[in-house]
Formats: sequence, C-alpha cells, structure tokens
Amino acid sequence: MDFFNDVGEGNWEAVEQFLTLHEEAVRVKSSTYGRTALHVAVSFGHLDIVEKLVNLMTAEELEIEDCDGFTAFLIAVDKGNIPMAKCMVEKNANLLSIVTDNLILPVRSAIRSGRKEMAHYLYSLTVQQQVLLENNGLLGATLIVSCIFHSMFDITTDLVRRHPHLMVAKFPGMQTPGSALAAQHTLFSSGFQLKFWQRWIYKCMYVPSQHATNDVYLNIQNEEDSTNMNKRFSILLFSIEHIYRLKVVRTQAAEILNLMCDEIKTLDEDQIIEAKLNIAIQEAAGSGNDEFIKKISKAIPKTMWTNWVLFDVFESAIRSRQPKVFSLIHGIDYKQAITRLRNSNRDTLSHVAGYIASSEKLNQVAGAALQMQRELQWFKEVESITSKGTRRSLNLEKKFPRKIFTESHKDLMIAGEKWMKDISSSCSFVGALIFTIMFTAAFTLPGGNDQNTGFPMFLDKKLFKIFIISDAISLFCSTTSVLTFLAVLTSRYAEDDFLISLPRKMILGLSTLFLSIATMMVSFCAAIALLFHKQFWIVTPIILIACIPVTLFVLLQFPLLVNIFRSTYGRSIFDRKVKNWLC
Repeated sequence: MDFFNDVGEGNWEAVEQFLTLHEEAVRVKSSTYGRTALHVAVSFGHLDIVEKLVNLMTAEELEIEDCDGFTAFLIAVDKGNIPMAKCMVEKNANLLSIVTDNLILPVRSAIRSGRKEMAHYLYSLTVQQQVLLENNGLLGATLIVSCIFHSMFDITTDLVRRHPHLMVAKFPGMQTPGSALAAQHTLFSSGFQLKFWQRWIYKCMYVPSQHATNDVYLNIQNEEDSTNMNKRFSILLFSIEHIYRLKVVRTQAAEILNLMCDEIKTLDEDQIIEAKLNIAIQEAAGSGNDEFIKKISKAIPKTMWTNWVLFDVFESAIRSRQPKVFSLIHGIDYKQAITRLRNSNRDTLSHVAGYIASSEKLNQVAGAALQMQRELQWFKEVESITSKGTRRSLNLEKKFPRKIFTESHKDLMIAGEKWMKDISSSCSFVGALIFTIMFTAAFTLPGGNDQNTGFPMFLDKKLFKIFIISDAISLFCSTTSVLTFLAVLTSRYAEDDFLISLPRKMILGLSTLFLSIATMMVSFCAAIALLFHKQFWIVTPIILIACIPVTLFVLLQFPLLVNIFRSTYGRSIFDRKVKNWLC
C-alpha cells in the first residue's frame, strides 16, 4: 500500500495528504504483519513522523498491537530510541505496564535487548506504578532475574531496597531471583581472582553507599557525576577502571544478598519452601558460590538444614567440581553421617567423585596428565572423609567407588600417558643434544692448550673458570634430565602415579633441562668473551642474540613447569580449616 510505503520512506507530505482524506488510516493495520503507520514509522526510525502520528492518535490507539503482539512503543523500546518512547509514554503511561504473552514488561524487554539507557529510563517510570507488585510480585521478580543475568545491578539494588519481598516471591518457574543471584558466583569475593596489586587497589577503593530516597527516579547521570573523579583517577594513573566497576557490582550484589537474607528471616518454614530457596542453594553449590550458601545458612532455620539437604549440596559441588563449596563439609561436625547417605542410584559421595568431570571443568586444567591428577585429588579428598566401610559399598550397578573411577577415567588416563610421553620424548631429545654439545666443548677449550705444559691457555682467566663451571653444570643437568625423562617413558602409568610420582619426575626433568640450557648459553657467552677480549662491538651483539633461544624456550615451556609444580606442591584447592558455618 502506497500509504505505508510513504511512511517507511519518511515522506510526510504524502502521508499528511492521505490522512487528510482518510483520517481513519492512522489506526488501520496493514495486510502484512498487521502494523499501523506508527509501527512502520518507529521501525524505520522516523522520529518526526512518529511525533506527528502520536499527536493524531488517541491514547488507546497507541496500544494497538501487530501480529506478533508488539505495540509501536515496544518496538521503540527494542530499538533503544528514547525520544520515540518518551513521546508515546507521555501520552499514554499505560504503555509501561502492557505485558506480552510471555509476561515481559517493556522495561524487561529493554534489558533483554541490551538497551541499558532505555532500561534506566523505563524503570524510573515503571517503578512508580504498582504493576511490579501485581500477582504476588511476579512481574517484579522476573524483572529482577533479567537484571541479574544482564548485570544491571543498579536497577536490581534499587528495586530490592524498595520491595525486598520480591527476592523470595512465589515463582512458577525454576529460575527464581535467589537462584539467579546464586548462579553469579563471580559477583562475590570467592568468585573472582585478582593479582596482588589488583587486590590491594580493590581494598583501597571506596564505593559510596547509595541510600534509597523518596525520589523514585533512578538518577544515573548524577551517579556518573559522583564517580567521575574516581574514574578519571583510575584511568589516568592506574588504568584500573574495571577494578572500580568490579567493586561497585560486588558491593551491590552483597547488598542484594543481605536484603534477601533479612527478608528470609521474616518467613516461616512453609514460606521458605514456597520461595524455592532449595533451588537457589543447589544453584549456588553448582556454580561454586560458597559465600551465598554461608550467608543463607544464617537466615534459614537450622532445623531445615537436614542431612539430606547437605548431601544434595555436596553432591552438586562434587559433580560440578567446586572445591570451595565442597570444603564447607569440613565445617560440619557430622560429616561422616553425610558421606554415608545415598542418592536415587544408591551412590555415596565417593561414588559421585568417581565419575569423570565435564569437559568444561577438565579443560580448566592444561594437559591430560594434570587433568587426571586433578581428578585423583578430588577422589582422594572425598575418600579421606569417608569410612572404610562406605568406600567398599556398592551402588545399584554393583560397583565400588574405585571401579567407577577407573572405568570413567580410562580414556583420560590413556590421554595423560600419551601427553607425558610426548613431552618426555621431545625434552629428552633436547637434553641429549645439549649433553653432546657440552661434552664436546669440555675437550675443545677456547684458546687451546699450552704446548709445553698442556694446560689451557686461559686457565687464569675468570671467564675461563666461568666457562668450565657452566659447562660442567650444563653437562650434569642435561644428563639428569635425560635420565629423568627416560624414567617417565618407562613408567608403569598406574592411576595413582599421576598424583605425585609422574608429576614429580616431570618437575625434576624440566627443571634440570631449563638449567642445562641456561648454563649452556652462559658457557657459550664466556667462550665468546674470551676469544674476542675487549671487542665489545662483537661480543655484545652475539651475547644478546644468544639470549633469544633461551628466552623463547623459557617463555614456551616454563609455564608448563609452573603449572605442574603448583598442581603437585602448591596450595591445595581444598580448605580443611573451614570454621563451623551452621552454628
């Protein structure tokens, strides 16, 4: 139809002429998609035409929906066009509370579309209405869930301050506001890792507390102004604006959790069950959010923390390989009783630990052998708190925990063996090459020997002594490295060997190999310096070039040594000194 084409092209003169003859056309739907002229103008972004069409339409006509159930206002929201949305909502504020068939408010649609400025604008108006509290706060709760998943914690914090009961509102779905918050483990102190200097700056940064006021408008501009100096300071001096933002979000998440806990304390056991807090606790266990679990434990009555509830928590932690959550079992006096419980498959916690972790969790550890080591660490940790009788118990499949571990990790063990043999073969070749070079260099001395005495010509030179000492160290280290890697190649590769024995050999082999390479280059540089005495224009470039292969090899292989050492002798991923958190 030419009328709708003119609207799409932005030809207001033609549109105005047509409307003069056919006033009812302003509310007529097109044959395709069922859109009005206002829908079309919004879709094509013609603000001037939108404003003029809104003036010609009644407030009720702005609520006309297309075939997809979208009003023109909702299209403007999804596009993030605030001027268009503003001109429509000023004429009909009811547009803010019209929900789609999926119970999605316009403000929630803006959040889901990633339109943050639009979301802030709509929230400042929507929060003044009662729509968020209707149906026992269903729409408010769903808004909180969307805000949490899209990291819009300024809106979440403001809404929870006003209506904390929304965090524990009855919810028909499985994804409650509490479970959404529990899943965001990176928002809490136990969920993100910072370097030393970043932790220091993080602690020193001050985030002002924002108290709720009678003004329902969320003044984002004022908030930005109040932190502008702090942000400029971060950008110009330390380039750590992201640390400040992290602290802001962390502070907001902590406040939301505290408000939620305060609200939980006002509920009885039946209301707690209706709020589906068990789902939130399970979500926290699976995502590694131990801080959430400890906070909630202080709000929920102790009588509700039964052995079965705790068993479900630790079972989820083991399956998801969340060491911080599982370490909470050491803060319980009756952990032996929990390890004796069984799930529907009659699996104890030891059986559960025997199943291989998901590929996502395995890939967090570099190298198949180290992945096997991490799996053994998990299995041994669970076994350490399990009685001997429980370790020998059978599940429904008539399998012991150890048998489950062996069967489920068979492929990983083969991959780990291949991984170690490949590294050992490559490194032993390098070690043998270094051994050959240094053995030859020991009898081919720089400057030769004195024909009369047979002693080296540079025997009294300090550089010659450096040459001999570094040559000997490189020779001995390369020999040790080759023999160590040979021991790795001929190992039996039993399951338990991946825990300590094989990693220890790899550490020794790689360490001596690095040392042999370094001392070989020192020996080479000393020989060059002897031969070209005081000719720095020759010696200096050669020494600098000689450092390149050593540096390259260290950069490529040294992280592997560090990873193996940390995984074997570093701080345990489990904390056995957890205090009693259920008291």
